[in-house]
Amino acid sequence: MEILKPQDILNQTTHRGFPLPNSDWAAYSEWKNVLMLHWKVDASLVKHLLPSQLSVDTFEGGAWVTICVASIDNFRNKLLNIIKQGFSFDQITMQTYVLHQGKPGLFIFNQELEKSFTKNIYQRIFKLKQGETIFQREFQNGLHKFFAKNDFTGFKLGLHYTSQQEIAPCALTDWLSNRFKYFYEKDDELFEYNVHHTTWQFSQVAIEKFKVYFNFGGLFLSQQPDLAYHSKGIQKLFWPKNLINKTK
Repeated sequence: MEILKPQDILNQTTHRGFPLPNSDWAAYSEWKNVLMLHWKVDASLVKHLLPSQLSVDTFEGGAWVTICVASIDNFRNKLLNIIKQGFSFDQITMQTYVLHQGKPGLFIFNQELEKSFTKNIYQRIFKLKQGETIFQREFQNGLHKFFAKNDFTGFKLGLHYTSQQEIAPCALTDWLSNRFKYFYEKDDELFEYNVHHTTWQFSQVAIEKFKVYFNFGGLFLSQQPDLAYHSKGIQKLFWPKNLINKTK
């Protein structure tokens, strides 16, 4: 994974569907060893879980739900960017694909973060929902072993997988990965983050063992994903959050 300067990241815009924000970015992070697990679901299962300001985005008639596993490295705000060293932690996000005022984005159902001092700082900055999650990761002889669980929420994810050959971008991978607005709901308020990142490069994933338990408002995942991708990583820039509106 080549590490670029923030200005070089901002210069990569051909994969964006709309212009960069006019204001300055606020936070930087490197997402490494990223695993994307995708499920195609009926749009009606997602629609009732979204705030009224968001609508379901679909690809060829289907909605998608994704569990994203990533090791976050060098997370820091812009004021500390000169130090070139930030916080590191593992996280899992559960997300779906939405539209807001015609622009595509991600709605974050929930986020699981490893229990650490860094996690507490990250949650204070981004005001995200709490999660006390145990993470275990191993990599040996090409085999990735991953396990995470949160006894309070009941969330569990465990799998063994290998990363295969790199895949060429296509309409679906572009639709799933090029999302530059993140939305989440907290205390009946809907917030938005503008995001920019470098171009994703994915490899196919061969799953050998798999188990998942995720239940959010009746959206229940227990089967193997329809698609699975792995990426060595990308760099992301975040802008300050915006309050969109009360959701109730």
